[in-house]
Parts: sequence; structure tokens; C-alpha cells
Amino acid sequence: MKARTYQESKLQHTEHLRQMIVSAAGVLLQEHGPDAVTIRKVADKMECSTKIIYKVFSNKDGLLQLLYLEGCKLLAERFESVPRHDKIEQSLRELCQAYWEFGLNDTSYYQLMFGGAFGEFKPEEDSMYATSTALQQFTAVITEAIEAGVILEKDAKQVVHVIWASLHGVIHLYLGGHIKCAETAKSLFDNTVTNLIHTYMQG
Repeated sequence: MKARTYQESKLQHTEHLRQMIVSAAGVLLQEHGPDAVTIRKVADKMECSTKIIYKVFSNKDGLLQLLYLEGCKLLAERFESVPRHDKIEQSLRELCQAYWEFGLNDTSYYQLMFGGAFGEFKPEEDSMYATSTALQQFTAVITEAIEAGVILEKDAKQVVHVIWASLHGVIHLYLGGHIKCAETAKSLFDNTVTNLIHTYMQG
């Protein structure tokens, strides 16, 4: 067994506590929505004082930053679970479907990351980088399509951002109650995916 210094043990304990707090906040977020994520409610979930939470996170934004990163991890896992296909169009459709499922099944994380669920909260640079990392699988497929000459646009990130913005628009309208029926929203989403694929893949 490797001997640890007091400082190493202290840092390890702090990191473990940090992860436990983020997990507790994540449970509150998923089960009860953004309004449930307060320092007081997280402390109650942890069965500890608010001082413990503030000792690890100086304010609520610090906790939200890590929840944002957790959401990026979940989104990346969704995309990474999509198998690569010989037909690029099929890969794109399944990646878009994964994004739809993230929006509907991890709604609270989605609203934290992309829906302004926490008002004045702004992701830090590291969080924004994590968003780009989560989209790497998407970017890789678009890059492959460009290199194969299937998509004529040369800027893969630009294509990803256009697709992302379009898909987000449908999901955001549905989650915001502007599209009442889930079936209608999914039909609109699928039509949007088809139109985007045909637009880019036809040049």
C-alpha cells in the first residue's frame, strides 16, 4: 500500500466529497427539476449543514458548473453509444435521435445546459469546451462525410452548429410547451433531420 501524505489524503477526501455533492444535486435535478437545486436542499439531501456545501463550493454557480460538466458527460455517452454505419446518412440520423432522447430523458440536464433553466448562470470556458467534446462524435461523422465528398461544405464545425441549432429549436419549443403533443414534436424533429441531411448531402 502506498503511503499518503496528510495533504494528499485531504485532497482525496475533498474530491470524494465534491463528487458526492454533485451526485446528490444531480438526483435532485433529475427528480424534481432546476428549482430543487439549492444549497439548502442539497445539504438536506446529504444530511449535512450548508456550511459543508459552501466549504467545497463557494457559491451555487460552482456547483452548477460541475452539474453542467456532468450533463456534457451524459450527452457524450449518448453519442458514443451510437454505432458507426457504412451509410453516413444512417449514422447522422441515429446521432440526431440520440440528441432527441437526451433532451427528453435527461430533460433537467438539457435545460441546465441549453435551456437557461438557472437564469443568470453562465457556463465557464471549461464547460463550453466540454460541450464541444461531447459533440466530437457528431463532428467526426460530418468530417468523414466531407472527406468522402458526400457533403460539399468544408467547415465541419459550421455544419454541426447548424444541425445542432435546428434540432435544439424543435426540442426547446416542445419542452417550453409551444408544441403540446410529443408525437407532433417528434414528427417535426424527424422532418427537420431529413431536410438538413438532404440539404447538405445534395450540396
